[in-house]
Amino acid sequence: MSAAIPSIPQTLVTFRLGGEGFALPVDDVREVVPIALLARPPHLPPMIEGILNLRGVAVPVLRLDRLLGRADIAFGLEASILIMRDQPPLGLLVGPVDAVSGAERFQLMPLEADQSFNGLLAGELISPNTSAHLLSWPNLLLEAERARLAEFCARAQTRLAEPWEA
Repeated sequence: MSAAIPSIPQTLVTFRLGGEGFALPVDDVREVVPIALLARPPHLPPMIEGILNLRGVAVPVLRLDRLLGRADIAFGLEASILIMRDQPPLGLLVGPVDAVSGAERFQLMPLEADQSFNGLLAGELISPNTSAHLLSWPNLLLEAERARLAEFCARAQTRLAEPWEA
């Protein structure tokens, strides 16, 4: 039985992760920033690569490879951080961003219900030149994980706001 997918999002952010194509609806992504130096406080959960200071806001940066249960990827200078529209904001470490493009260049192939844990994959996008896994950002994290990340983000923001002592 195929998963019900109402329609393909109008605009997509497409990117690479370990040589595979992925996409997210642009409505879920606030901005794309180049890979940056991240703070790494002790005892970070494995899914968090570090904390990005984005214009004075502490943004935990999640590793998409680990969230998807993939082997760790060595991210280079071509990597990007997708800043998601969540509150508090979360970052998603991905490979190079290919494009922000209209959905008209893709055909959406739905997935069988048992092919996607928790509805994480919304479908496969196919075009003459490429293919990509369409991710469902709301389904990427469990509610309990989102709550723990919000607490973590609040602590990171407090540390970021503390004055430095010489």
